[in-house]
Amino acid sequence: MYEEFYGLKEKPFNLTPDPRFFFLSENHRGAFEHLLYGIKEREGFILITGEVGAGKTTLCRALLNKLESHSTVSALILNPMFSGQELLQSILGDFGVQSRASTKKELLDELNQFLLSQQAADRNSILIIDEAQNLPLPVLEEIRILSNLETEKEKLLQIILMGQVELKEKLSLPRLRQLNQRISIRYHLEPLGKDEVPRYIHHRLTVAGSSGDIHFTPGALREIYHYSRGIPRLINLASDRALLAGYAEQSREIQRETVIKGLKSLEGEESPVSSGVFKQRLMLGLAGLLIFLLGVFVAALFLDADLTLFKKNRLHPSAPATDAKSEQEKPQGNSFYTIQLGSYKTEAEALEVAERVKSTGYPLFLAKATASDGTSPHRLFLGQFAQKAEAEEVERTFKKVEGFSQIQVVLTSTQLSKKTAP
Repeated sequence: MYEEFYGLKEKPFNLTPDPRFFFLSENHRGAFEHLLYGIKEREGFILITGEVGAGKTTLCRALLNKLESHSTVSALILNPMFSGQELLQSILGDFGVQSRASTKKELLDELNQFLLSQQAADRNSILIIDEAQNLPLPVLEEIRILSNLETEKEKLLQIILMGQVELKEKLSLPRLRQLNQRISIRYHLEPLGKDEVPRYIHHRLTVAGSSGDIHFTPGALREIYHYSRGIPRLINLASDRALLAGYAEQSREIQRETVIKGLKSLEGEESPVSSGVFKQRLMLGLAGLLIFLLGVFVAALFLDADLTLFKKNRLHPSAPATDAKSEQEKPQGNSFYTIQLGSYKTEAEALEVAERVKSTGYPLFLAKATASDGTSPHRLFLGQFAQKAEAEEVERTFKKVEGFSQIQVVLTSTQLSKKTAP
């Protein structure tokens, strides 16, 4: 719509993962070099994680463009919502193998024969699975088995898992410890830094054919950064709408107000928008106030909560405390320590998290309470601990897992659990 006005050959901020627009930020360069090193050294499993929109799929495409076709063969699986057998069929198909197999064993045999033929031709076979956080646990376990395809000297297949941060959480489950232990290279894609956003925008404009007469003012760049927080996909959205707003104004200089107008069209609002900095400060202030109010009413929330025990498990009481400090940390009366994993808008969200952690063996509790703002959040709790120190030790372990950095140890009443226990 605006390409002719700006003198562009194509839209510079498309959301499709076009490797021609791949921007080598410092962090993306690090991920790219780790991938190339792992492939060259035939390291086996490689794990790349990143937030939604961080550029993982574009990185996949850029990597495939970089690899030499005469020395490597590759299969790229973009939507791995398959069963184990369907995944094998997709891998063979992407490798270009016309499979006639009807059973999983036959598919594995065909894949093994193909990999042996590539190894004999001195070609490296690479499997890239994007959005790997969507893989069911049984399929992830079967992917580990694929790494057993090897000769006496080397692996026949290198597997690159790319996914959102939830993939780390999945791999940390005890059920997948064998797969987790086989990952020799790990890298996390971070958002772009504030100083990299202008270079990113300039890079994409140049690739799209800009001669340098499109100018984003410092205020416009700050607004885009505050909106996107350095996430490439959000930078693309904000920049594209800013160019559209500039086209409507017939101006090749994109100012802060132009970006604001573009963001408002993105949000479907008509009224003027305040600056990104003001919005963020306002949100932080409201969040702080909400946390304070929740702290004031936490005791009432626990007393009114309707706890539902949905997993039976034996408790693991700690050894008796031997010092005065430990004695002070013992819960008084009919109470125990537990770990609040999070607060969720719906019961379905809480149960989804519960499914991910139930294999730890600790009892899980779901509590619904009425907050001061009138909402009814669903809170998920893990474990019954007689000692606060024991609860804090489990808390520290969980904080190392993506998605549980905000958990906390709380004290509640055993009467609540007794009334719902089997």
